[in-house]
Amino acid sequence: MGLARVVALHLVPGALAIALFVAIADPIQRAGFPPVFAFLIAIAAVIVPFELGTIWLAGRRAPQDGGWLGAIRFRTPRGRRDWLLLFPAVLVASIIGFGLLSLLDQPIKDALFAWLPDWFLTLVDTDAIGDYSASAWVVTMVLYLALNVFIGPVVEELYFRGYLLPRMSSLGPWAPLVNTVLFSLYHFWTPWAFLSRIAGVAPFVYAVWRRQNIRLGMAVHISLNAIGTTSLAIFILGNLP
Repeated sequence: MGLARVVALHLVPGALAIALFVAIADPIQRAGFPPVFAFLIAIAAVIVPFELGTIWLAGRRAPQDGGWLGAIRFRTPRGRRDWLLLFPAVLVASIIGFGLLSLLDQPIKDALFAWLPDWFLTLVDTDAIGDYSASAWVVTMVLYLALNVFIGPVVEELYFRGYLLPRMSSLGPWAPLVNTVLFSLYHFWTPWAFLSRIAGVAPFVYAVWRRQNIRLGMAVHISLNAIGTTSLAIFILGNLP
């Protein structure tokens, strides 16, 4: 797979999702839902079908490989040792990476992105819980947990690590780094977190590359998202008006 195509396949779904998010954020808020609800619609309407659709089309073009599942590589079974030792080690490394570099997120946001509207800068404003109804928050948080903790991470790992990363072997040892950087850029909705995302994502991208097992990446990705999303959902639902 050529470099231009690699870059495009990494960035296009994020670009389409942010375009939809920006287009519907205002009407979604006028309908009584917080801006993060518009972001969740973008995940469900753009990111999930684009990424799964790309994998499905690749499988259709090469039916001899076993259909759409055959287009997903890095499915080498791993033993108990990987799950008992490697998984917690990679998870801790990712948490530390995110934690340390996230100290730069706010200064970068203030310096480079302060011109963006508040609803973009703060998808979930914990100071504005009372601005929306309890029912709107419940629906939003349920979707947030489903899409950001389970569906989103699983689909992204299938696409970015199961489909794209194995097809970047021409880049040699640089493939995991390029995949990590492009995956971080793909998150156009939080550009100020570019550096912290690289630091947090790199450990499990390299682990998937070395162990050729996307399940490891899925487990770490889901765990990372669950920590932040579940904490936020508990706080929001516990402070409803």
